[in-house]
Amino acid sequence: MERFPVYRIRGTARERGQQMGQLTKEQIWINLEAYERTFRDGAGLHWKDATEYATQFIPWIERYDQEIMEEIRGISEGAERDLLDIVTLNVRSEIMTNLGDPFGKTDGCTSVAAVPPVTKNQETIIGQNWDWIHLMEKGLVVLEIEQQPRPNILMITEAGIVGKIGMNDKGMGVCLNFLRILERTVGVPIHIVLRGILNSGTLSQAIRQITRLPRGTSANYLLAHREGETVDVEATSRAHDVLYPMEGYIAHANHFVGSRIAVDDQAKMGEADTHLRMGRAMKLLAAAQGQIEADHIKAIFRDHMSFPEAICRHGDVESTGAEELVGRTLFSIVMNLTEGQFELSKGQPCNTPYHTYRFSSS
Repeated sequence: MERFPVYRIRGTARERGQQMGQLTKEQIWINLEAYERTFRDGAGLHWKDATEYATQFIPWIERYDQEIMEEIRGISEGAERDLLDIVTLNVRSEIMTNLGDPFGKTDGCTSVAAVPPVTKNQETIIGQNWDWIHLMEKGLVVLEIEQQPRPNILMITEAGIVGKIGMNDKGMGVCLNFLRILERTVGVPIHIVLRGILNSGTLSQAIRQITRLPRGTSANYLLAHREGETVDVEATSRAHDVLYPMEGYIAHANHFVGSRIAVDDQAKMGEADTHLRMGRAMKLLAAAQGQIEADHIKAIFRDHMSFPEAICRHGDVESTGAEELVGRTLFSIVMNLTEGQFELSKGQPCNTPYHTYRFSSS
């Protein structure tokens, strides 16, 4: 199939979670098996140890947003899995960073955003290539979540994870880049923060959702709103830096760019391609400024400079693991926040088409 499955969820937080668990049960079980293998083969970590570690994050999730925790409880019921299994899935980034190899491979994602006046039709466009291990491809789904009075959400996620990459019907969009430093802390997990951003109606609210509590590990959050602005938030567990692109366009990869956070950036030492991917994306955006539209963004995401570790990733040449554990682009997403829709490719955008996804009410 060339399209990701779409599931529409509504009701109370517990009901929404139960529906997610029931409708995406097959993909949730796939993801749990995939991460059990990834933790074991990639970090020498047994699932029991991962779930015990994840327990520490439950109070942080509840403190951040009890409704999100209720959804997670509902997912465990609907999917017929132990609550700690689903919590562990939502804490997978923190487990891999804080308990895994600090010099191990990270996500290779490349994100971009462009806003008026550099866009051709004065539109707000944001998107990314999501690069992760091939094993996770079968567990991806598109969710449309109706959660009155909060914004409705349209996102692509790993089934069982409550927040990911997407947009809401108030005009907010978010992309994610993994960052890696040695922290070993406990706080609000990345994917819970992403859901908080998608629950926001404005950019200011979204920034506050990132910064209001300590976080479980580092990440980069690229935000945009259909009002015509974009900002980038680089965050460690206890500090953050907000980057505002005066030129109206921005790109980010997997290393820290801002100068206001002192960090021991592991990606800068082990992920040389992050610099090339970000620089290449910025160069291509600059060349098209004033005329940028969705097709320009797609061309960036199909770019093969420094193949196979390009913006469009086809696998790590130095990998000696099984094929399923090789990192590559698993989807590419281009969100037009002005129009309230996104285009999504299932797999590398150089060889799979983009399909359009909209809110069912639009």
